[in-house]
Amino acid sequence: MKVGPKDSAASRPPLGHDHRARADSDASHEGTPEYENRISTSDQLPRKVIVGTVMQPFWGMHPGLENRLRLLTDIVDRLQAQSQKHYGRGLDLTVLPEMAVTGEGAPVGNVMEWSYPLEGPVKETFARKALQHHCYIVVPLYLLEEKPTMSSSNAAVLFGRKGEIAGIYRKVQLVVDSQTDALEHGAIPGKEVPVFSCGFGKLGIQICYDMDFAYGWRELARKGAEIVAWLTQSPETTRPVPRAIEGSYYIISSTWRHNASIFEPTGKVVSQVRWQQSMGDPSGIGNRLLENYTLVQEFDLSYAIVPWSATLKNGELLTRTFGDKVGYRYYEDEDRGVFWSNDPQMTIRQMLRSLSLKEEREELEHARERYHEAGVPESRERENPIEAHEDESSQYGGQRRRTTLYNLTPPPPPVLLGPFGQSVCKTVVSEFSPIHDSEPALIRL
Repeated sequence: MKVGPKDSAASRPPLGHDHRARADSDASHEGTPEYENRISTSDQLPRKVIVGTVMQPFWGMHPGLENRLRLLTDIVDRLQAQSQKHYGRGLDLTVLPEMAVTGEGAPVGNVMEWSYPLEGPVKETFARKALQHHCYIVVPLYLLEEKPTMSSSNAAVLFGRKGEIAGIYRKVQLVVDSQTDALEHGAIPGKEVPVFSCGFGKLGIQICYDMDFAYGWRELARKGAEIVAWLTQSPETTRPVPRAIEGSYYIISSTWRHNASIFEPTGKVVSQVRWQQSMGDPSGIGNRLLENYTLVQEFDLSYAIVPWSATLKNGELLTRTFGDKVGYRYYEDEDRGVFWSNDPQMTIRQMLRSLSLKEEREELEHARERYHEAGVPESRERENPIEAHEDESSQYGGQRRRTTLYNLTPPPPPVLLGPFGQSVCKTVVSEFSPIHDSEPALIRL
């Protein structure tokens, strides 16, 4: 079990750190903001959120629905208890791993044989649990769709604080069987990528293989998601980094093995629980609960990313000025940090303005303006916007805001990357080519 610290004044790494109720169909359809063009939340008062996630495998013979539901509700109870113990209040959001209700047996067969309907024990169990703990719960399963379709989806059901069904996400990017060409044991793909308006903010959901495709992540960013629950068998930690940065959201992974992690909008892992050798083989766990497999973390959805400056002094300036009314995590290896307010009457933007400090997005925009004035040629994505949208919203003080979606993301620095995006070395080479699908740039040797 790992528990992250409260969003406090300290810049020290958190414990466990390795070294908004229906689909929001009325969400504005502005273009996906680029990294430096993302909409800041720093002008909003503090919005602390506590999330809980887990690393728990579900391979092997299914124990029966009653026993499986008992195990899953035990996980929710444990996470709730940890939140109460370490933060003095309950969870806002609990995220369970992909297919947690159904699991995956051997042989698997057609997905219809091991899917469950929402109506009945599944709905009754988690409605009670969400109401009991007054928290949102993301429940993944192969969902037997209502008649007359007689089909199944790899789905995640979101239960609201009052036990209501707050929404359902159906996995869009299903795994394609390399031998039979079937979509995930006969499941049907989802057609929508909704964002759910929860009491704490806007939540998006992605499932496993969705990570490998940009579509869902861009849709979530376009619709204003602030947190993305990523339910997955695969415990990836490299691909989520550019997703978190480009989408400007927190990503909560809930997995079967290796690790469960929380990524912040800087791309950094805030906290993480990892598989220990003493836990044994993940495929042999069955319906047994693991020890030290849960993760609880608090963070603030009203934050600012602030770059290095001589006056900032890695955050010390804000600590000297505001004491424990400000919190941050500053990363010297990235020359930037994420900052938030602990003062219910003051925003982090007000704090920064009082010290003449700028957010990273402001500095980048200023640099872009100066480059234009100086006649510096801009990259192709600046010259070829593929979508522009203006919208007027009371959320932004009734001011008209224009957002442009460009064709490419800015090229990253020349770093040699491995086949999965990992940094191999920082050798500068003569030529590099950015990937057009929001992936890291690969150096062409």
